[in-house]
Amino acid sequence: MFIHSDDGYHFLGHRKSSFGKVQMVYDSKGAERKIYDLETQNVPVGLLNSAITKSINSRRVLPTLLATLSALNISLKHTG
Repeated sequence: MFIHSDDGYHFLGHRKSSFGKVQMVYDSKGAERKIYDLETQNVPVGLLNSAITKSINSRRVLPTLLATLSALNISLKHTG
């Protein structure tokens, strides 16, 4: 799932890397891309989609995503 904010400034989604890892991708205005590998295994896609939907509608997209995933005990590792 990938989604843009209503104002078009933020992009947020999840994907599988070429190595099979699930990654969260955030981009702000096409200039600030951050990629995180999920360290927690077998996370249901529905949880990731809910976190993305909640975060993209918040004022502080990335901090909200990180806090939401942390509250769900989903660990991330910043990779780029």
